[in-house]
Amino acid sequence: MEKMIETAPKMLEISNLSKNYGQNHVLKDVNLTVRQGEVVCIIGPSGSGKSTFLRCINLLEQPTAGKIYYREKNVLDHSLNVSAYRQKVGMVFQGYYLFAFKNVIDNITMAPISLLKKSRAEAEEEALTLLTKVGLANKKLVYPASLSGGQKQRVAIARALAMHPDLLLFDEPTSALDPELVGEVLKVMKNLADEGMTMVVVTHEMSFAREVADRVIFMEGGYIVEQGKPTEIFENPQNERTQKFLARYLK
Repeated sequence: MEKMIETAPKMLEISNLSKNYGQNHVLKDVNLTVRQGEVVCIIGPSGSGKSTFLRCINLLEQPTAGKIYYREKNVLDHSLNVSAYRQKVGMVFQGYYLFAFKNVIDNITMAPISLLKKSRAEAEEEALTLLTKVGLANKKLVYPASLSGGQKQRVAIARALAMHPDLLLFDEPTSALDPELVGEVLKVMKNLADEGMTMVVVTHEMSFAREVADRVIFMEGGYIVEQGKPTEIFENPQNERTQKFLARYLK
């Protein structure tokens, strides 16, 4: 059944966002609206500002200029509770960032216990449900060192889900993985999309963007150059830079 994205509530509104590092202008006047239940995939060459854009949304980087609204609340307001915001706008990194000295289930339960004030029993029960969801219930007591890259990333996704986010940001979640492990992570992400999770995904996996995204954004040089439905971007890109970037894939 086709999602009614156009009429869904706005979850994220970004206007005129810029990020400078000295004279290096990484993001230039970026505008984006993400609606509830929407899956937005951001593609583009390395160095185009994609990851910086996600880090600004999550406030891991402070924007130089512009506005970010989450459910109509100003994210850049100095009175914002950043920790509470990040609970609702979660992020999955390419590097996993699991705690090496904690086993899998403790990695997932730590934040719900400390931040959401859940009991250990409740947090562990939910963690096991999430591990089952990502196909790793049998790994609950092992430590990250004994997991494959794909398994670590699936644990990282379960850990993010344990905070009950409204929106998940994925920053190149498969780029650090061996090719044979990419599919298991993308399958989990596709299932989340099918369940209605709102997602903004920076990715080089063009087939995933084409099959799963409601909207594809092409960034280059710190700008959003072109955006549209996957069929529009992959089958009939209008901008010459988009055409050039996709030329190899389209062949």
